[in-house]
Amino acid sequence: AVVSTQSTGTVATSLLTYVMAVDAHWTYTCINKGYDVFSDNSTRTGKCSASGINEDQAKSTAFCHRPNNEVADNNFTDIGCGPCPKGTTNATCLPCPAWNSTSNKDNSNCNKWAPPIFTYNCYRGGVSIRCNNGSGTQLKDIHCWGLKQTYIKNNLKANLTQSGCGTCEEAHAADPTAGWKLDDCTTCNINNCNGAKKMTSFLTLVATLWFII
Repeated sequence: AVVSTQSTGTVATSLLTYVMAVDAHWTYTCINKGYDVFSDNSTRTGKCSASGINEDQAKSTAFCHRPNNEVADNNFTDIGCGPCPKGTTNATCLPCPAWNSTSNKDNSNCNKWAPPIFTYNCYRGGVSIRCNNGSGTQLKDIHCWGLKQTYIKNNLKANLTQSGCGTCEEAHAADPTAGWKLDDCTTCNINNCNGAKKMTSFLTLVATLWFII
């Protein structure tokens, strides 16, 4: 077969362009997470790589991403190398450049982890109500206070039967003349956990764990 010089040159140019297109790499790091997505206990960094026809282009494509944890009840939890996955928006995922083109400095680990926030409800007077004005709060700050079953039986008209959002300590401090003591109250830490049936189950679990311990 006869191959013209022009054809040979075109192939060579194409091959050279391909080699150049994948020849430049820039290595950086992003924060990623282990199994614990609710605290910073498993925060670590991972190596990432971006590529381009030259280092400048590689750096321009280097990104990290993290969940937008200023949005309550965000189901997106992925954090690590690269831009946000397709199908996500700024309402769920936030990207950041790993190279600062203004200062020409490495901006690795720009995706600082932040704890997620949640909306939650507690029972008050038998009705589930939204706590904290519906704004998000960290998982560690979700608290409902409620009555102990033995106290209900002896004090059916007591204010404690209302229960509500927050801890027993907060509720008692807000109304110290309500007629009940802190020992009469129990705090639980799950959405709507202070309903009558749920509180009974919660107290049973606590008693069981105490017995096992």
